[in-house]
Amino acid sequence: MAIIMDDKDEKVEEMFLADDGHEGDLSIPAILISRTDGDKIINYYMIHKDSKEDIKKIRFEIRFDIENKNNTVNYDIWYTPDIENVYTFLKDFQKYHDALANSAKIGVHFVTYPHFQYDPNSNTPKEDCLGSGLYCIRPGKLGIEDGSIIVTESIKQKCIYFYASKNNKMDLFWKFMSNFYDNCVSKENNFNQVCSNEVISNVGIDLNEINECLYESFLATSYEKQQTQYQKVFKNQILDKEYDLRKQYMINRVPSITINGRLYIGSWRPEFVFDALCAALTKKPSACYAEGKFQREAKGFSFVSTCLIIFVVLFINIVLFVTCKRYIEIKVGNRISSSDINTKIDTVVNSYIALKESK
Repeated sequence: MAIIMDDKDEKVEEMFLADDGHEGDLSIPAILISRTDGDKIINYYMIHKDSKEDIKKIRFEIRFDIENKNNTVNYDIWYTPDIENVYTFLKDFQKYHDALANSAKIGVHFVTYPHFQYDPNSNTPKEDCLGSGLYCIRPGKLGIEDGSIIVTESIKQKCIYFYASKNNKMDLFWKFMSNFYDNCVSKENNFNQVCSNEVISNVGIDLNEINECLYESFLATSYEKQQTQYQKVFKNQILDKEYDLRKQYMINRVPSITINGRLYIGSWRPEFVFDALCAALTKKPSACYAEGKFQREAKGFSFVSTCLIIFVVLFINIVLFVTCKRYIEIKVGNRISSSDINTKIDTVVNSYIALKESK
């Protein structure tokens, strides 16, 4: 693990360690510590560097706690709709999500980027963008040539999530994501609005309601929306909220997962994410023990069990006491009887001897 000391006096709790400073990912686990804490370590080392025993006393304890522990864990996936790995992850993870039942709630968020020539005072459409260049995604995957198709799909998938959540039918969201991957993502050159609309209808989602959600999300009047390319020009309230959330949680890369508002840094293997969700639950459902790495704590005896054990022990002791007492009484009685007989025999013998001597 790399321990990186900040070279400035600032709150590292409010900073996000994203890369090595040159847009290259860190390939090993790393943490950022404050300059104050770093100076303590350096000063101790400089004072004791000639003593191997003192150097061995340097220990680091690092814990990654997930905040807001309660009986429900919220996890959110941040992505763009053209990332295949997100769909395959969801297909594999669904059984774990179902196993957690009401203990886990999924959320989805979409990341867009402003065009490098974006001008908030201009209403000029930009290539690969909506909102005059405020919401852009560069194409290059899945045979997509226009990035604005990906941005539009982002809004539609958010509307689908709203629809499923509002109607308490989250299974429709999972069905859509699975079918969208099978029909529109994994098939070459099929990522388009026609395929998306077909999947929406086929899984049982009201396409008219999704289109209405898409239409209403743009901040423009009905007259302005009569323009052919109004989506290319006007702002979108859904994407604006997504951007604000992204800034709040400091999401700098996609795809990403947050658990109870904290960035998850680890493997995207479904079982590992499942264990992370279980770790955020105070009262873990049985699935966390059956499917995950958790083990139930050994339970002590209940009050009834304790009372029963005490009663049994007392009963056994009373039986032993009574038995021993009876045994001792019998032994003592036998000794007394034996002593009486010996006394009588001695008396008779003595009487016999006395009688014989008198003759």
